[in-house]
Amino acid sequence: MEQTQRKDWAAIVVAGFCALTILVFLAGGGFALVRGILNLQETGDAALSLFPAILTIAALLLPGTLIGRTGWLALHRIQGKPEESAQIPPLSIWMGLAFFGGWILSILAAALLNARPALGWFSLPFYLLAIGLPVYGLVRLGLGGLRAGSKLRAWGTLSAGMTVAPLLSGLIEGVVILVIVVIVAVIMGLDPQRLSALQTLAEQLKTVTSQEQIMALVAPYLTNPLTLVVGIFFLSVVTPLVEETAKSLPVWAAWRKLDSPAQGFALGALSGAGFGLVEGLLVSATPNATWGTTLAVRAASSAMHIITAGWVGWGVGKAAQQKRALPALGGYLLGISIHGIWNACVVVMAYAGALTLLSGATPNIVAALVAMSVLCFLGLLILLAPIVLWIVNHQLRKSQPAPPAAEVIEPPQIENVVI
Repeated sequence: MEQTQRKDWAAIVVAGFCALTILVFLAGGGFALVRGILNLQETGDAALSLFPAILTIAALLLPGTLIGRTGWLALHRIQGKPEESAQIPPLSIWMGLAFFGGWILSILAAALLNARPALGWFSLPFYLLAIGLPVYGLVRLGLGGLRAGSKLRAWGTLSAGMTVAPLLSGLIEGVVILVIVVIVAVIMGLDPQRLSALQTLAEQLKTVTSQEQIMALVAPYLTNPLTLVVGIFFLSVVTPLVEETAKSLPVWAAWRKLDSPAQGFALGALSGAGFGLVEGLLVSATPNATWGTTLAVRAASSAMHIITAGWVGWGVGKAAQQKRALPALGGYLLGISIHGIWNACVVVMAYAGALTLLSGATPNIVAALVAMSVLCFLGLLILLAPIVLWIVNHQLRKSQPAPPAAEVIEPPQIENVVI
């Protein structure tokens, strides 16, 4: 009797999702191009209007290409072809130095070329390298030698980190922002004096022509302690909770197939790498005078996303191994705490910097000291990130179970027969 091969619905869903995502990315790139052409007709400056659109298209095509690789692997599984295990080679010292040097040169080249309108178009490949090189290098550093399962599982996790996690995070964070805006509107409505002051501010902002005038008008709101409280609540509590939960979804999807906490860490870090890659590409797609700084900072943010998502994944892997929820809760608590501290440093530094810049003739020494102290602490965290990844990788490689030995089939013994 002929046996019918069972359909792998999971692979079919992954292939269909990848195809749909690529189409959405292509549509987004087309929309960016049309918008850039329309802006070009208004401004007449291609570097100002069309070049950001080209960067946005590149920022969508790079993840789309990686997602295409996932779809290709899913098609292989649907066709019943043998699967291979994901092999992420460890990062050697010399390779790490080469990545670091290439990253620095890419940032410098992108910033220098962008400073000259005639040469700005040539900064496109360096923009992609400045964002992509640190992500790839950090993945090699933290995941090299760890077993992440099949290639489809590893690439699927990376793709989910580039698509599902940012989409869910954006939607939920948007809802939270909307709720905050509604609450503020209700409070303003109950206080006619504040509502009148806000309306006056809106009218004044329509007539100002310089950045200095804008800063002078919004200074009372930027330096209000309530601004600091709301910023810390949203960026240090809501954002880490939402994003770490979204980044961990691909690890939960592989719950039954996780064979060790090391594999959970590897999958979580891959999801974080995808999240950091897309975030870095899109945030940096609008070049300006501080483009080089923006490109450099994105590498630090990617490292944070990889580490925090890796810790959450480790907790999920530990929970799968021990069949209890406490390790997963511990992983979430650690990942969310690191993410929250990171964002809190950024919020406090920005707030203290605003107090310093808007202090006028009387310098705010305390705010300046706070800003410098937080900047030094954040710099220390950035320097520790690759060291932490290397230490964690070294420990997890020793703790992961040995791969199953290949079965050796001995040929049957044949007795000597005398004829």
